[in-house]
Amino acid sequence: MPLKVKGQVEAVLTKPAGARGFPMRNAVLGSWARTGVVAAIFVLILGSIAALGATGRLGDLRYLNIPLIHPWPPAGYPQNPCNPSDRGDLVNSAEAAKVKADLVSDGQIELQATRTGDGSHLAEADTGNNLVRLRSVLARNAADGVTEDFTNQITKVTVGKLADPNDPNVTWSVEEIGTSRITYSRTSDGSVVRTQLTKFDDRFWLVEQSGHYLITDVQVNSQVIS
Repeated sequence: MPLKVKGQVEAVLTKPAGARGFPMRNAVLGSWARTGVVAAIFVLILGSIAALGATGRLGDLRYLNIPLIHPWPPAGYPQNPCNPSDRGDLVNSAEAAKVKADLVSDGQIELQATRTGDGSHLAEADTGNNLVRLRSVLARNAADGVTEDFTNQITKVTVGKLADPNDPNVTWSVEEIGTSRITYSRTSDGSVVRTQLTKFDDRFWLVEQSGHYLITDVQVNSQVIS
């Protein structure tokens, strides 16, 4: 019985590896493939460290983008477009999308107010300095007996974080670039007084109140084209 067991063990040990099929070969090849990937990533890391060291920017190592291991910027947090020099300044893309959407709805309320001269809904879109400004615009238009109708063509929108110069605690900001055709009409009979075409590069600051972002400050930069 002991000799029989010994013979069985020897037969297993001396059986050629090739006779056991492909699993062994695949395991070896798979191991080499994994080793090659790891080696390539290691070379990439070392190369990046060397490059940053040569330029005196080892502090940027934490911003190194290594797919699967250390992606940068992380998913859902792009770099703040209002502060491109700081790679560590990130914004929440989902929140930025909400800010942009709320600005659009706020803008529709403002356009309706200037078109009709009725500012009763402005508090649903504006607060702070901008609410005061728009109410002043409506009062001036009422005194002049006119309304303003804006037709905007927006070519670029940038959402990010930039401190409001009037309140550093307010940081969500949206820049809009485009053109606007403004039609001034008499409130008495609706006849058109004049029209003008302007190009603009305006910046808005928004603050959240009860789950909605309201416009609190605006930096207007416009130029009359015709």
